[in-house]
Amino acid sequence: MNFPKYLISAAILTALCNAIAIAPAAAQTWVAAPYTTWQEGWNRNVYDRHHVILGVVSDFHPYRLTLTRRNGDTQTVDLKNGTKIFPTGATPTPGEHVALVGYYSNGTFIVNRLVVRP
Repeated sequence: MNFPKYLISAAILTALCNAIAIAPAAAQTWVAAPYTTWQEGWNRNVYDRHHVILGVVSDFHPYRLTLTRRNGDTQTVDLKNGTKIFPTGATPTPGEHVALVGYYSNGTFIVNRLVVRP
């Protein structure tokens, strides 16, 4: 059976458009590294800057943490319901070194895990 070329072109274009429409959702999926303990590289300032923030706690209240980063900048982040704090049962206190593990979304860092340095 011979199909007109314009029907084949339309079918290919439709398939490509469908693939592009699905791609952004898949591209936004990020699986956090399974950090539950302080990593040795963090002491040497070696870490994934897209998914980890290191600093010293300035202030902590439930669902909100302020830290001072190594360059002296102060940053406040919101912890979501479900953010895990390691070691389990720890409460970040001023002066403690912490690592925030998560991702940026529309300019905001979303914290999935908070690891306190022992």
